[in-house]
Amino acid sequence: MNWTKQETMRLLTGAPGTHYQNSDDNEKITMRNWVRELLGKQAITVTFTKADGSERQMQCTLNYDHIPDDKHPKPTDTDLAPVDGIVREGKQPKKQTDPHSIRVFDLEKSEWRSFRFDRLKKITADMAFE
Repeated sequence: MNWTKQETMRLLTGAPGTHYQNSDDNEKITMRNWVRELLGKQAITVTFTKADGSERQMQCTLNYDHIPDDKHPKPTDTDLAPVDGIVREGKQPKKQTDPHSIRVFDLEKSEWRSFRFDRLKKITADMAFE
């Protein structure tokens, strides 16, 4: 059974979901910010359910020290001017990306990939106490 069917069955039967799915809006924002902060500092391993229902582990980061220079995103004017949740690009408004997914750099594939927070199963990170 693919992930969509499993998720539909979970909802119909009232079965509990992931921590993210069971959280209120403020908790979801807190969790997304925490994961982004971790990714900005170091590489972490995330385990999540892909759109096809299979499970995947990915070592990823948003820390540019771990991303090759030629893979850094190119800055654009739209990156600099978000207004009221909409990024302005000339005269055409452009919606920002889905807040429930995040684009990260996959260190094993050396490419940009994304995952959805509501499909996140596990986060593994090294902690250093200084």
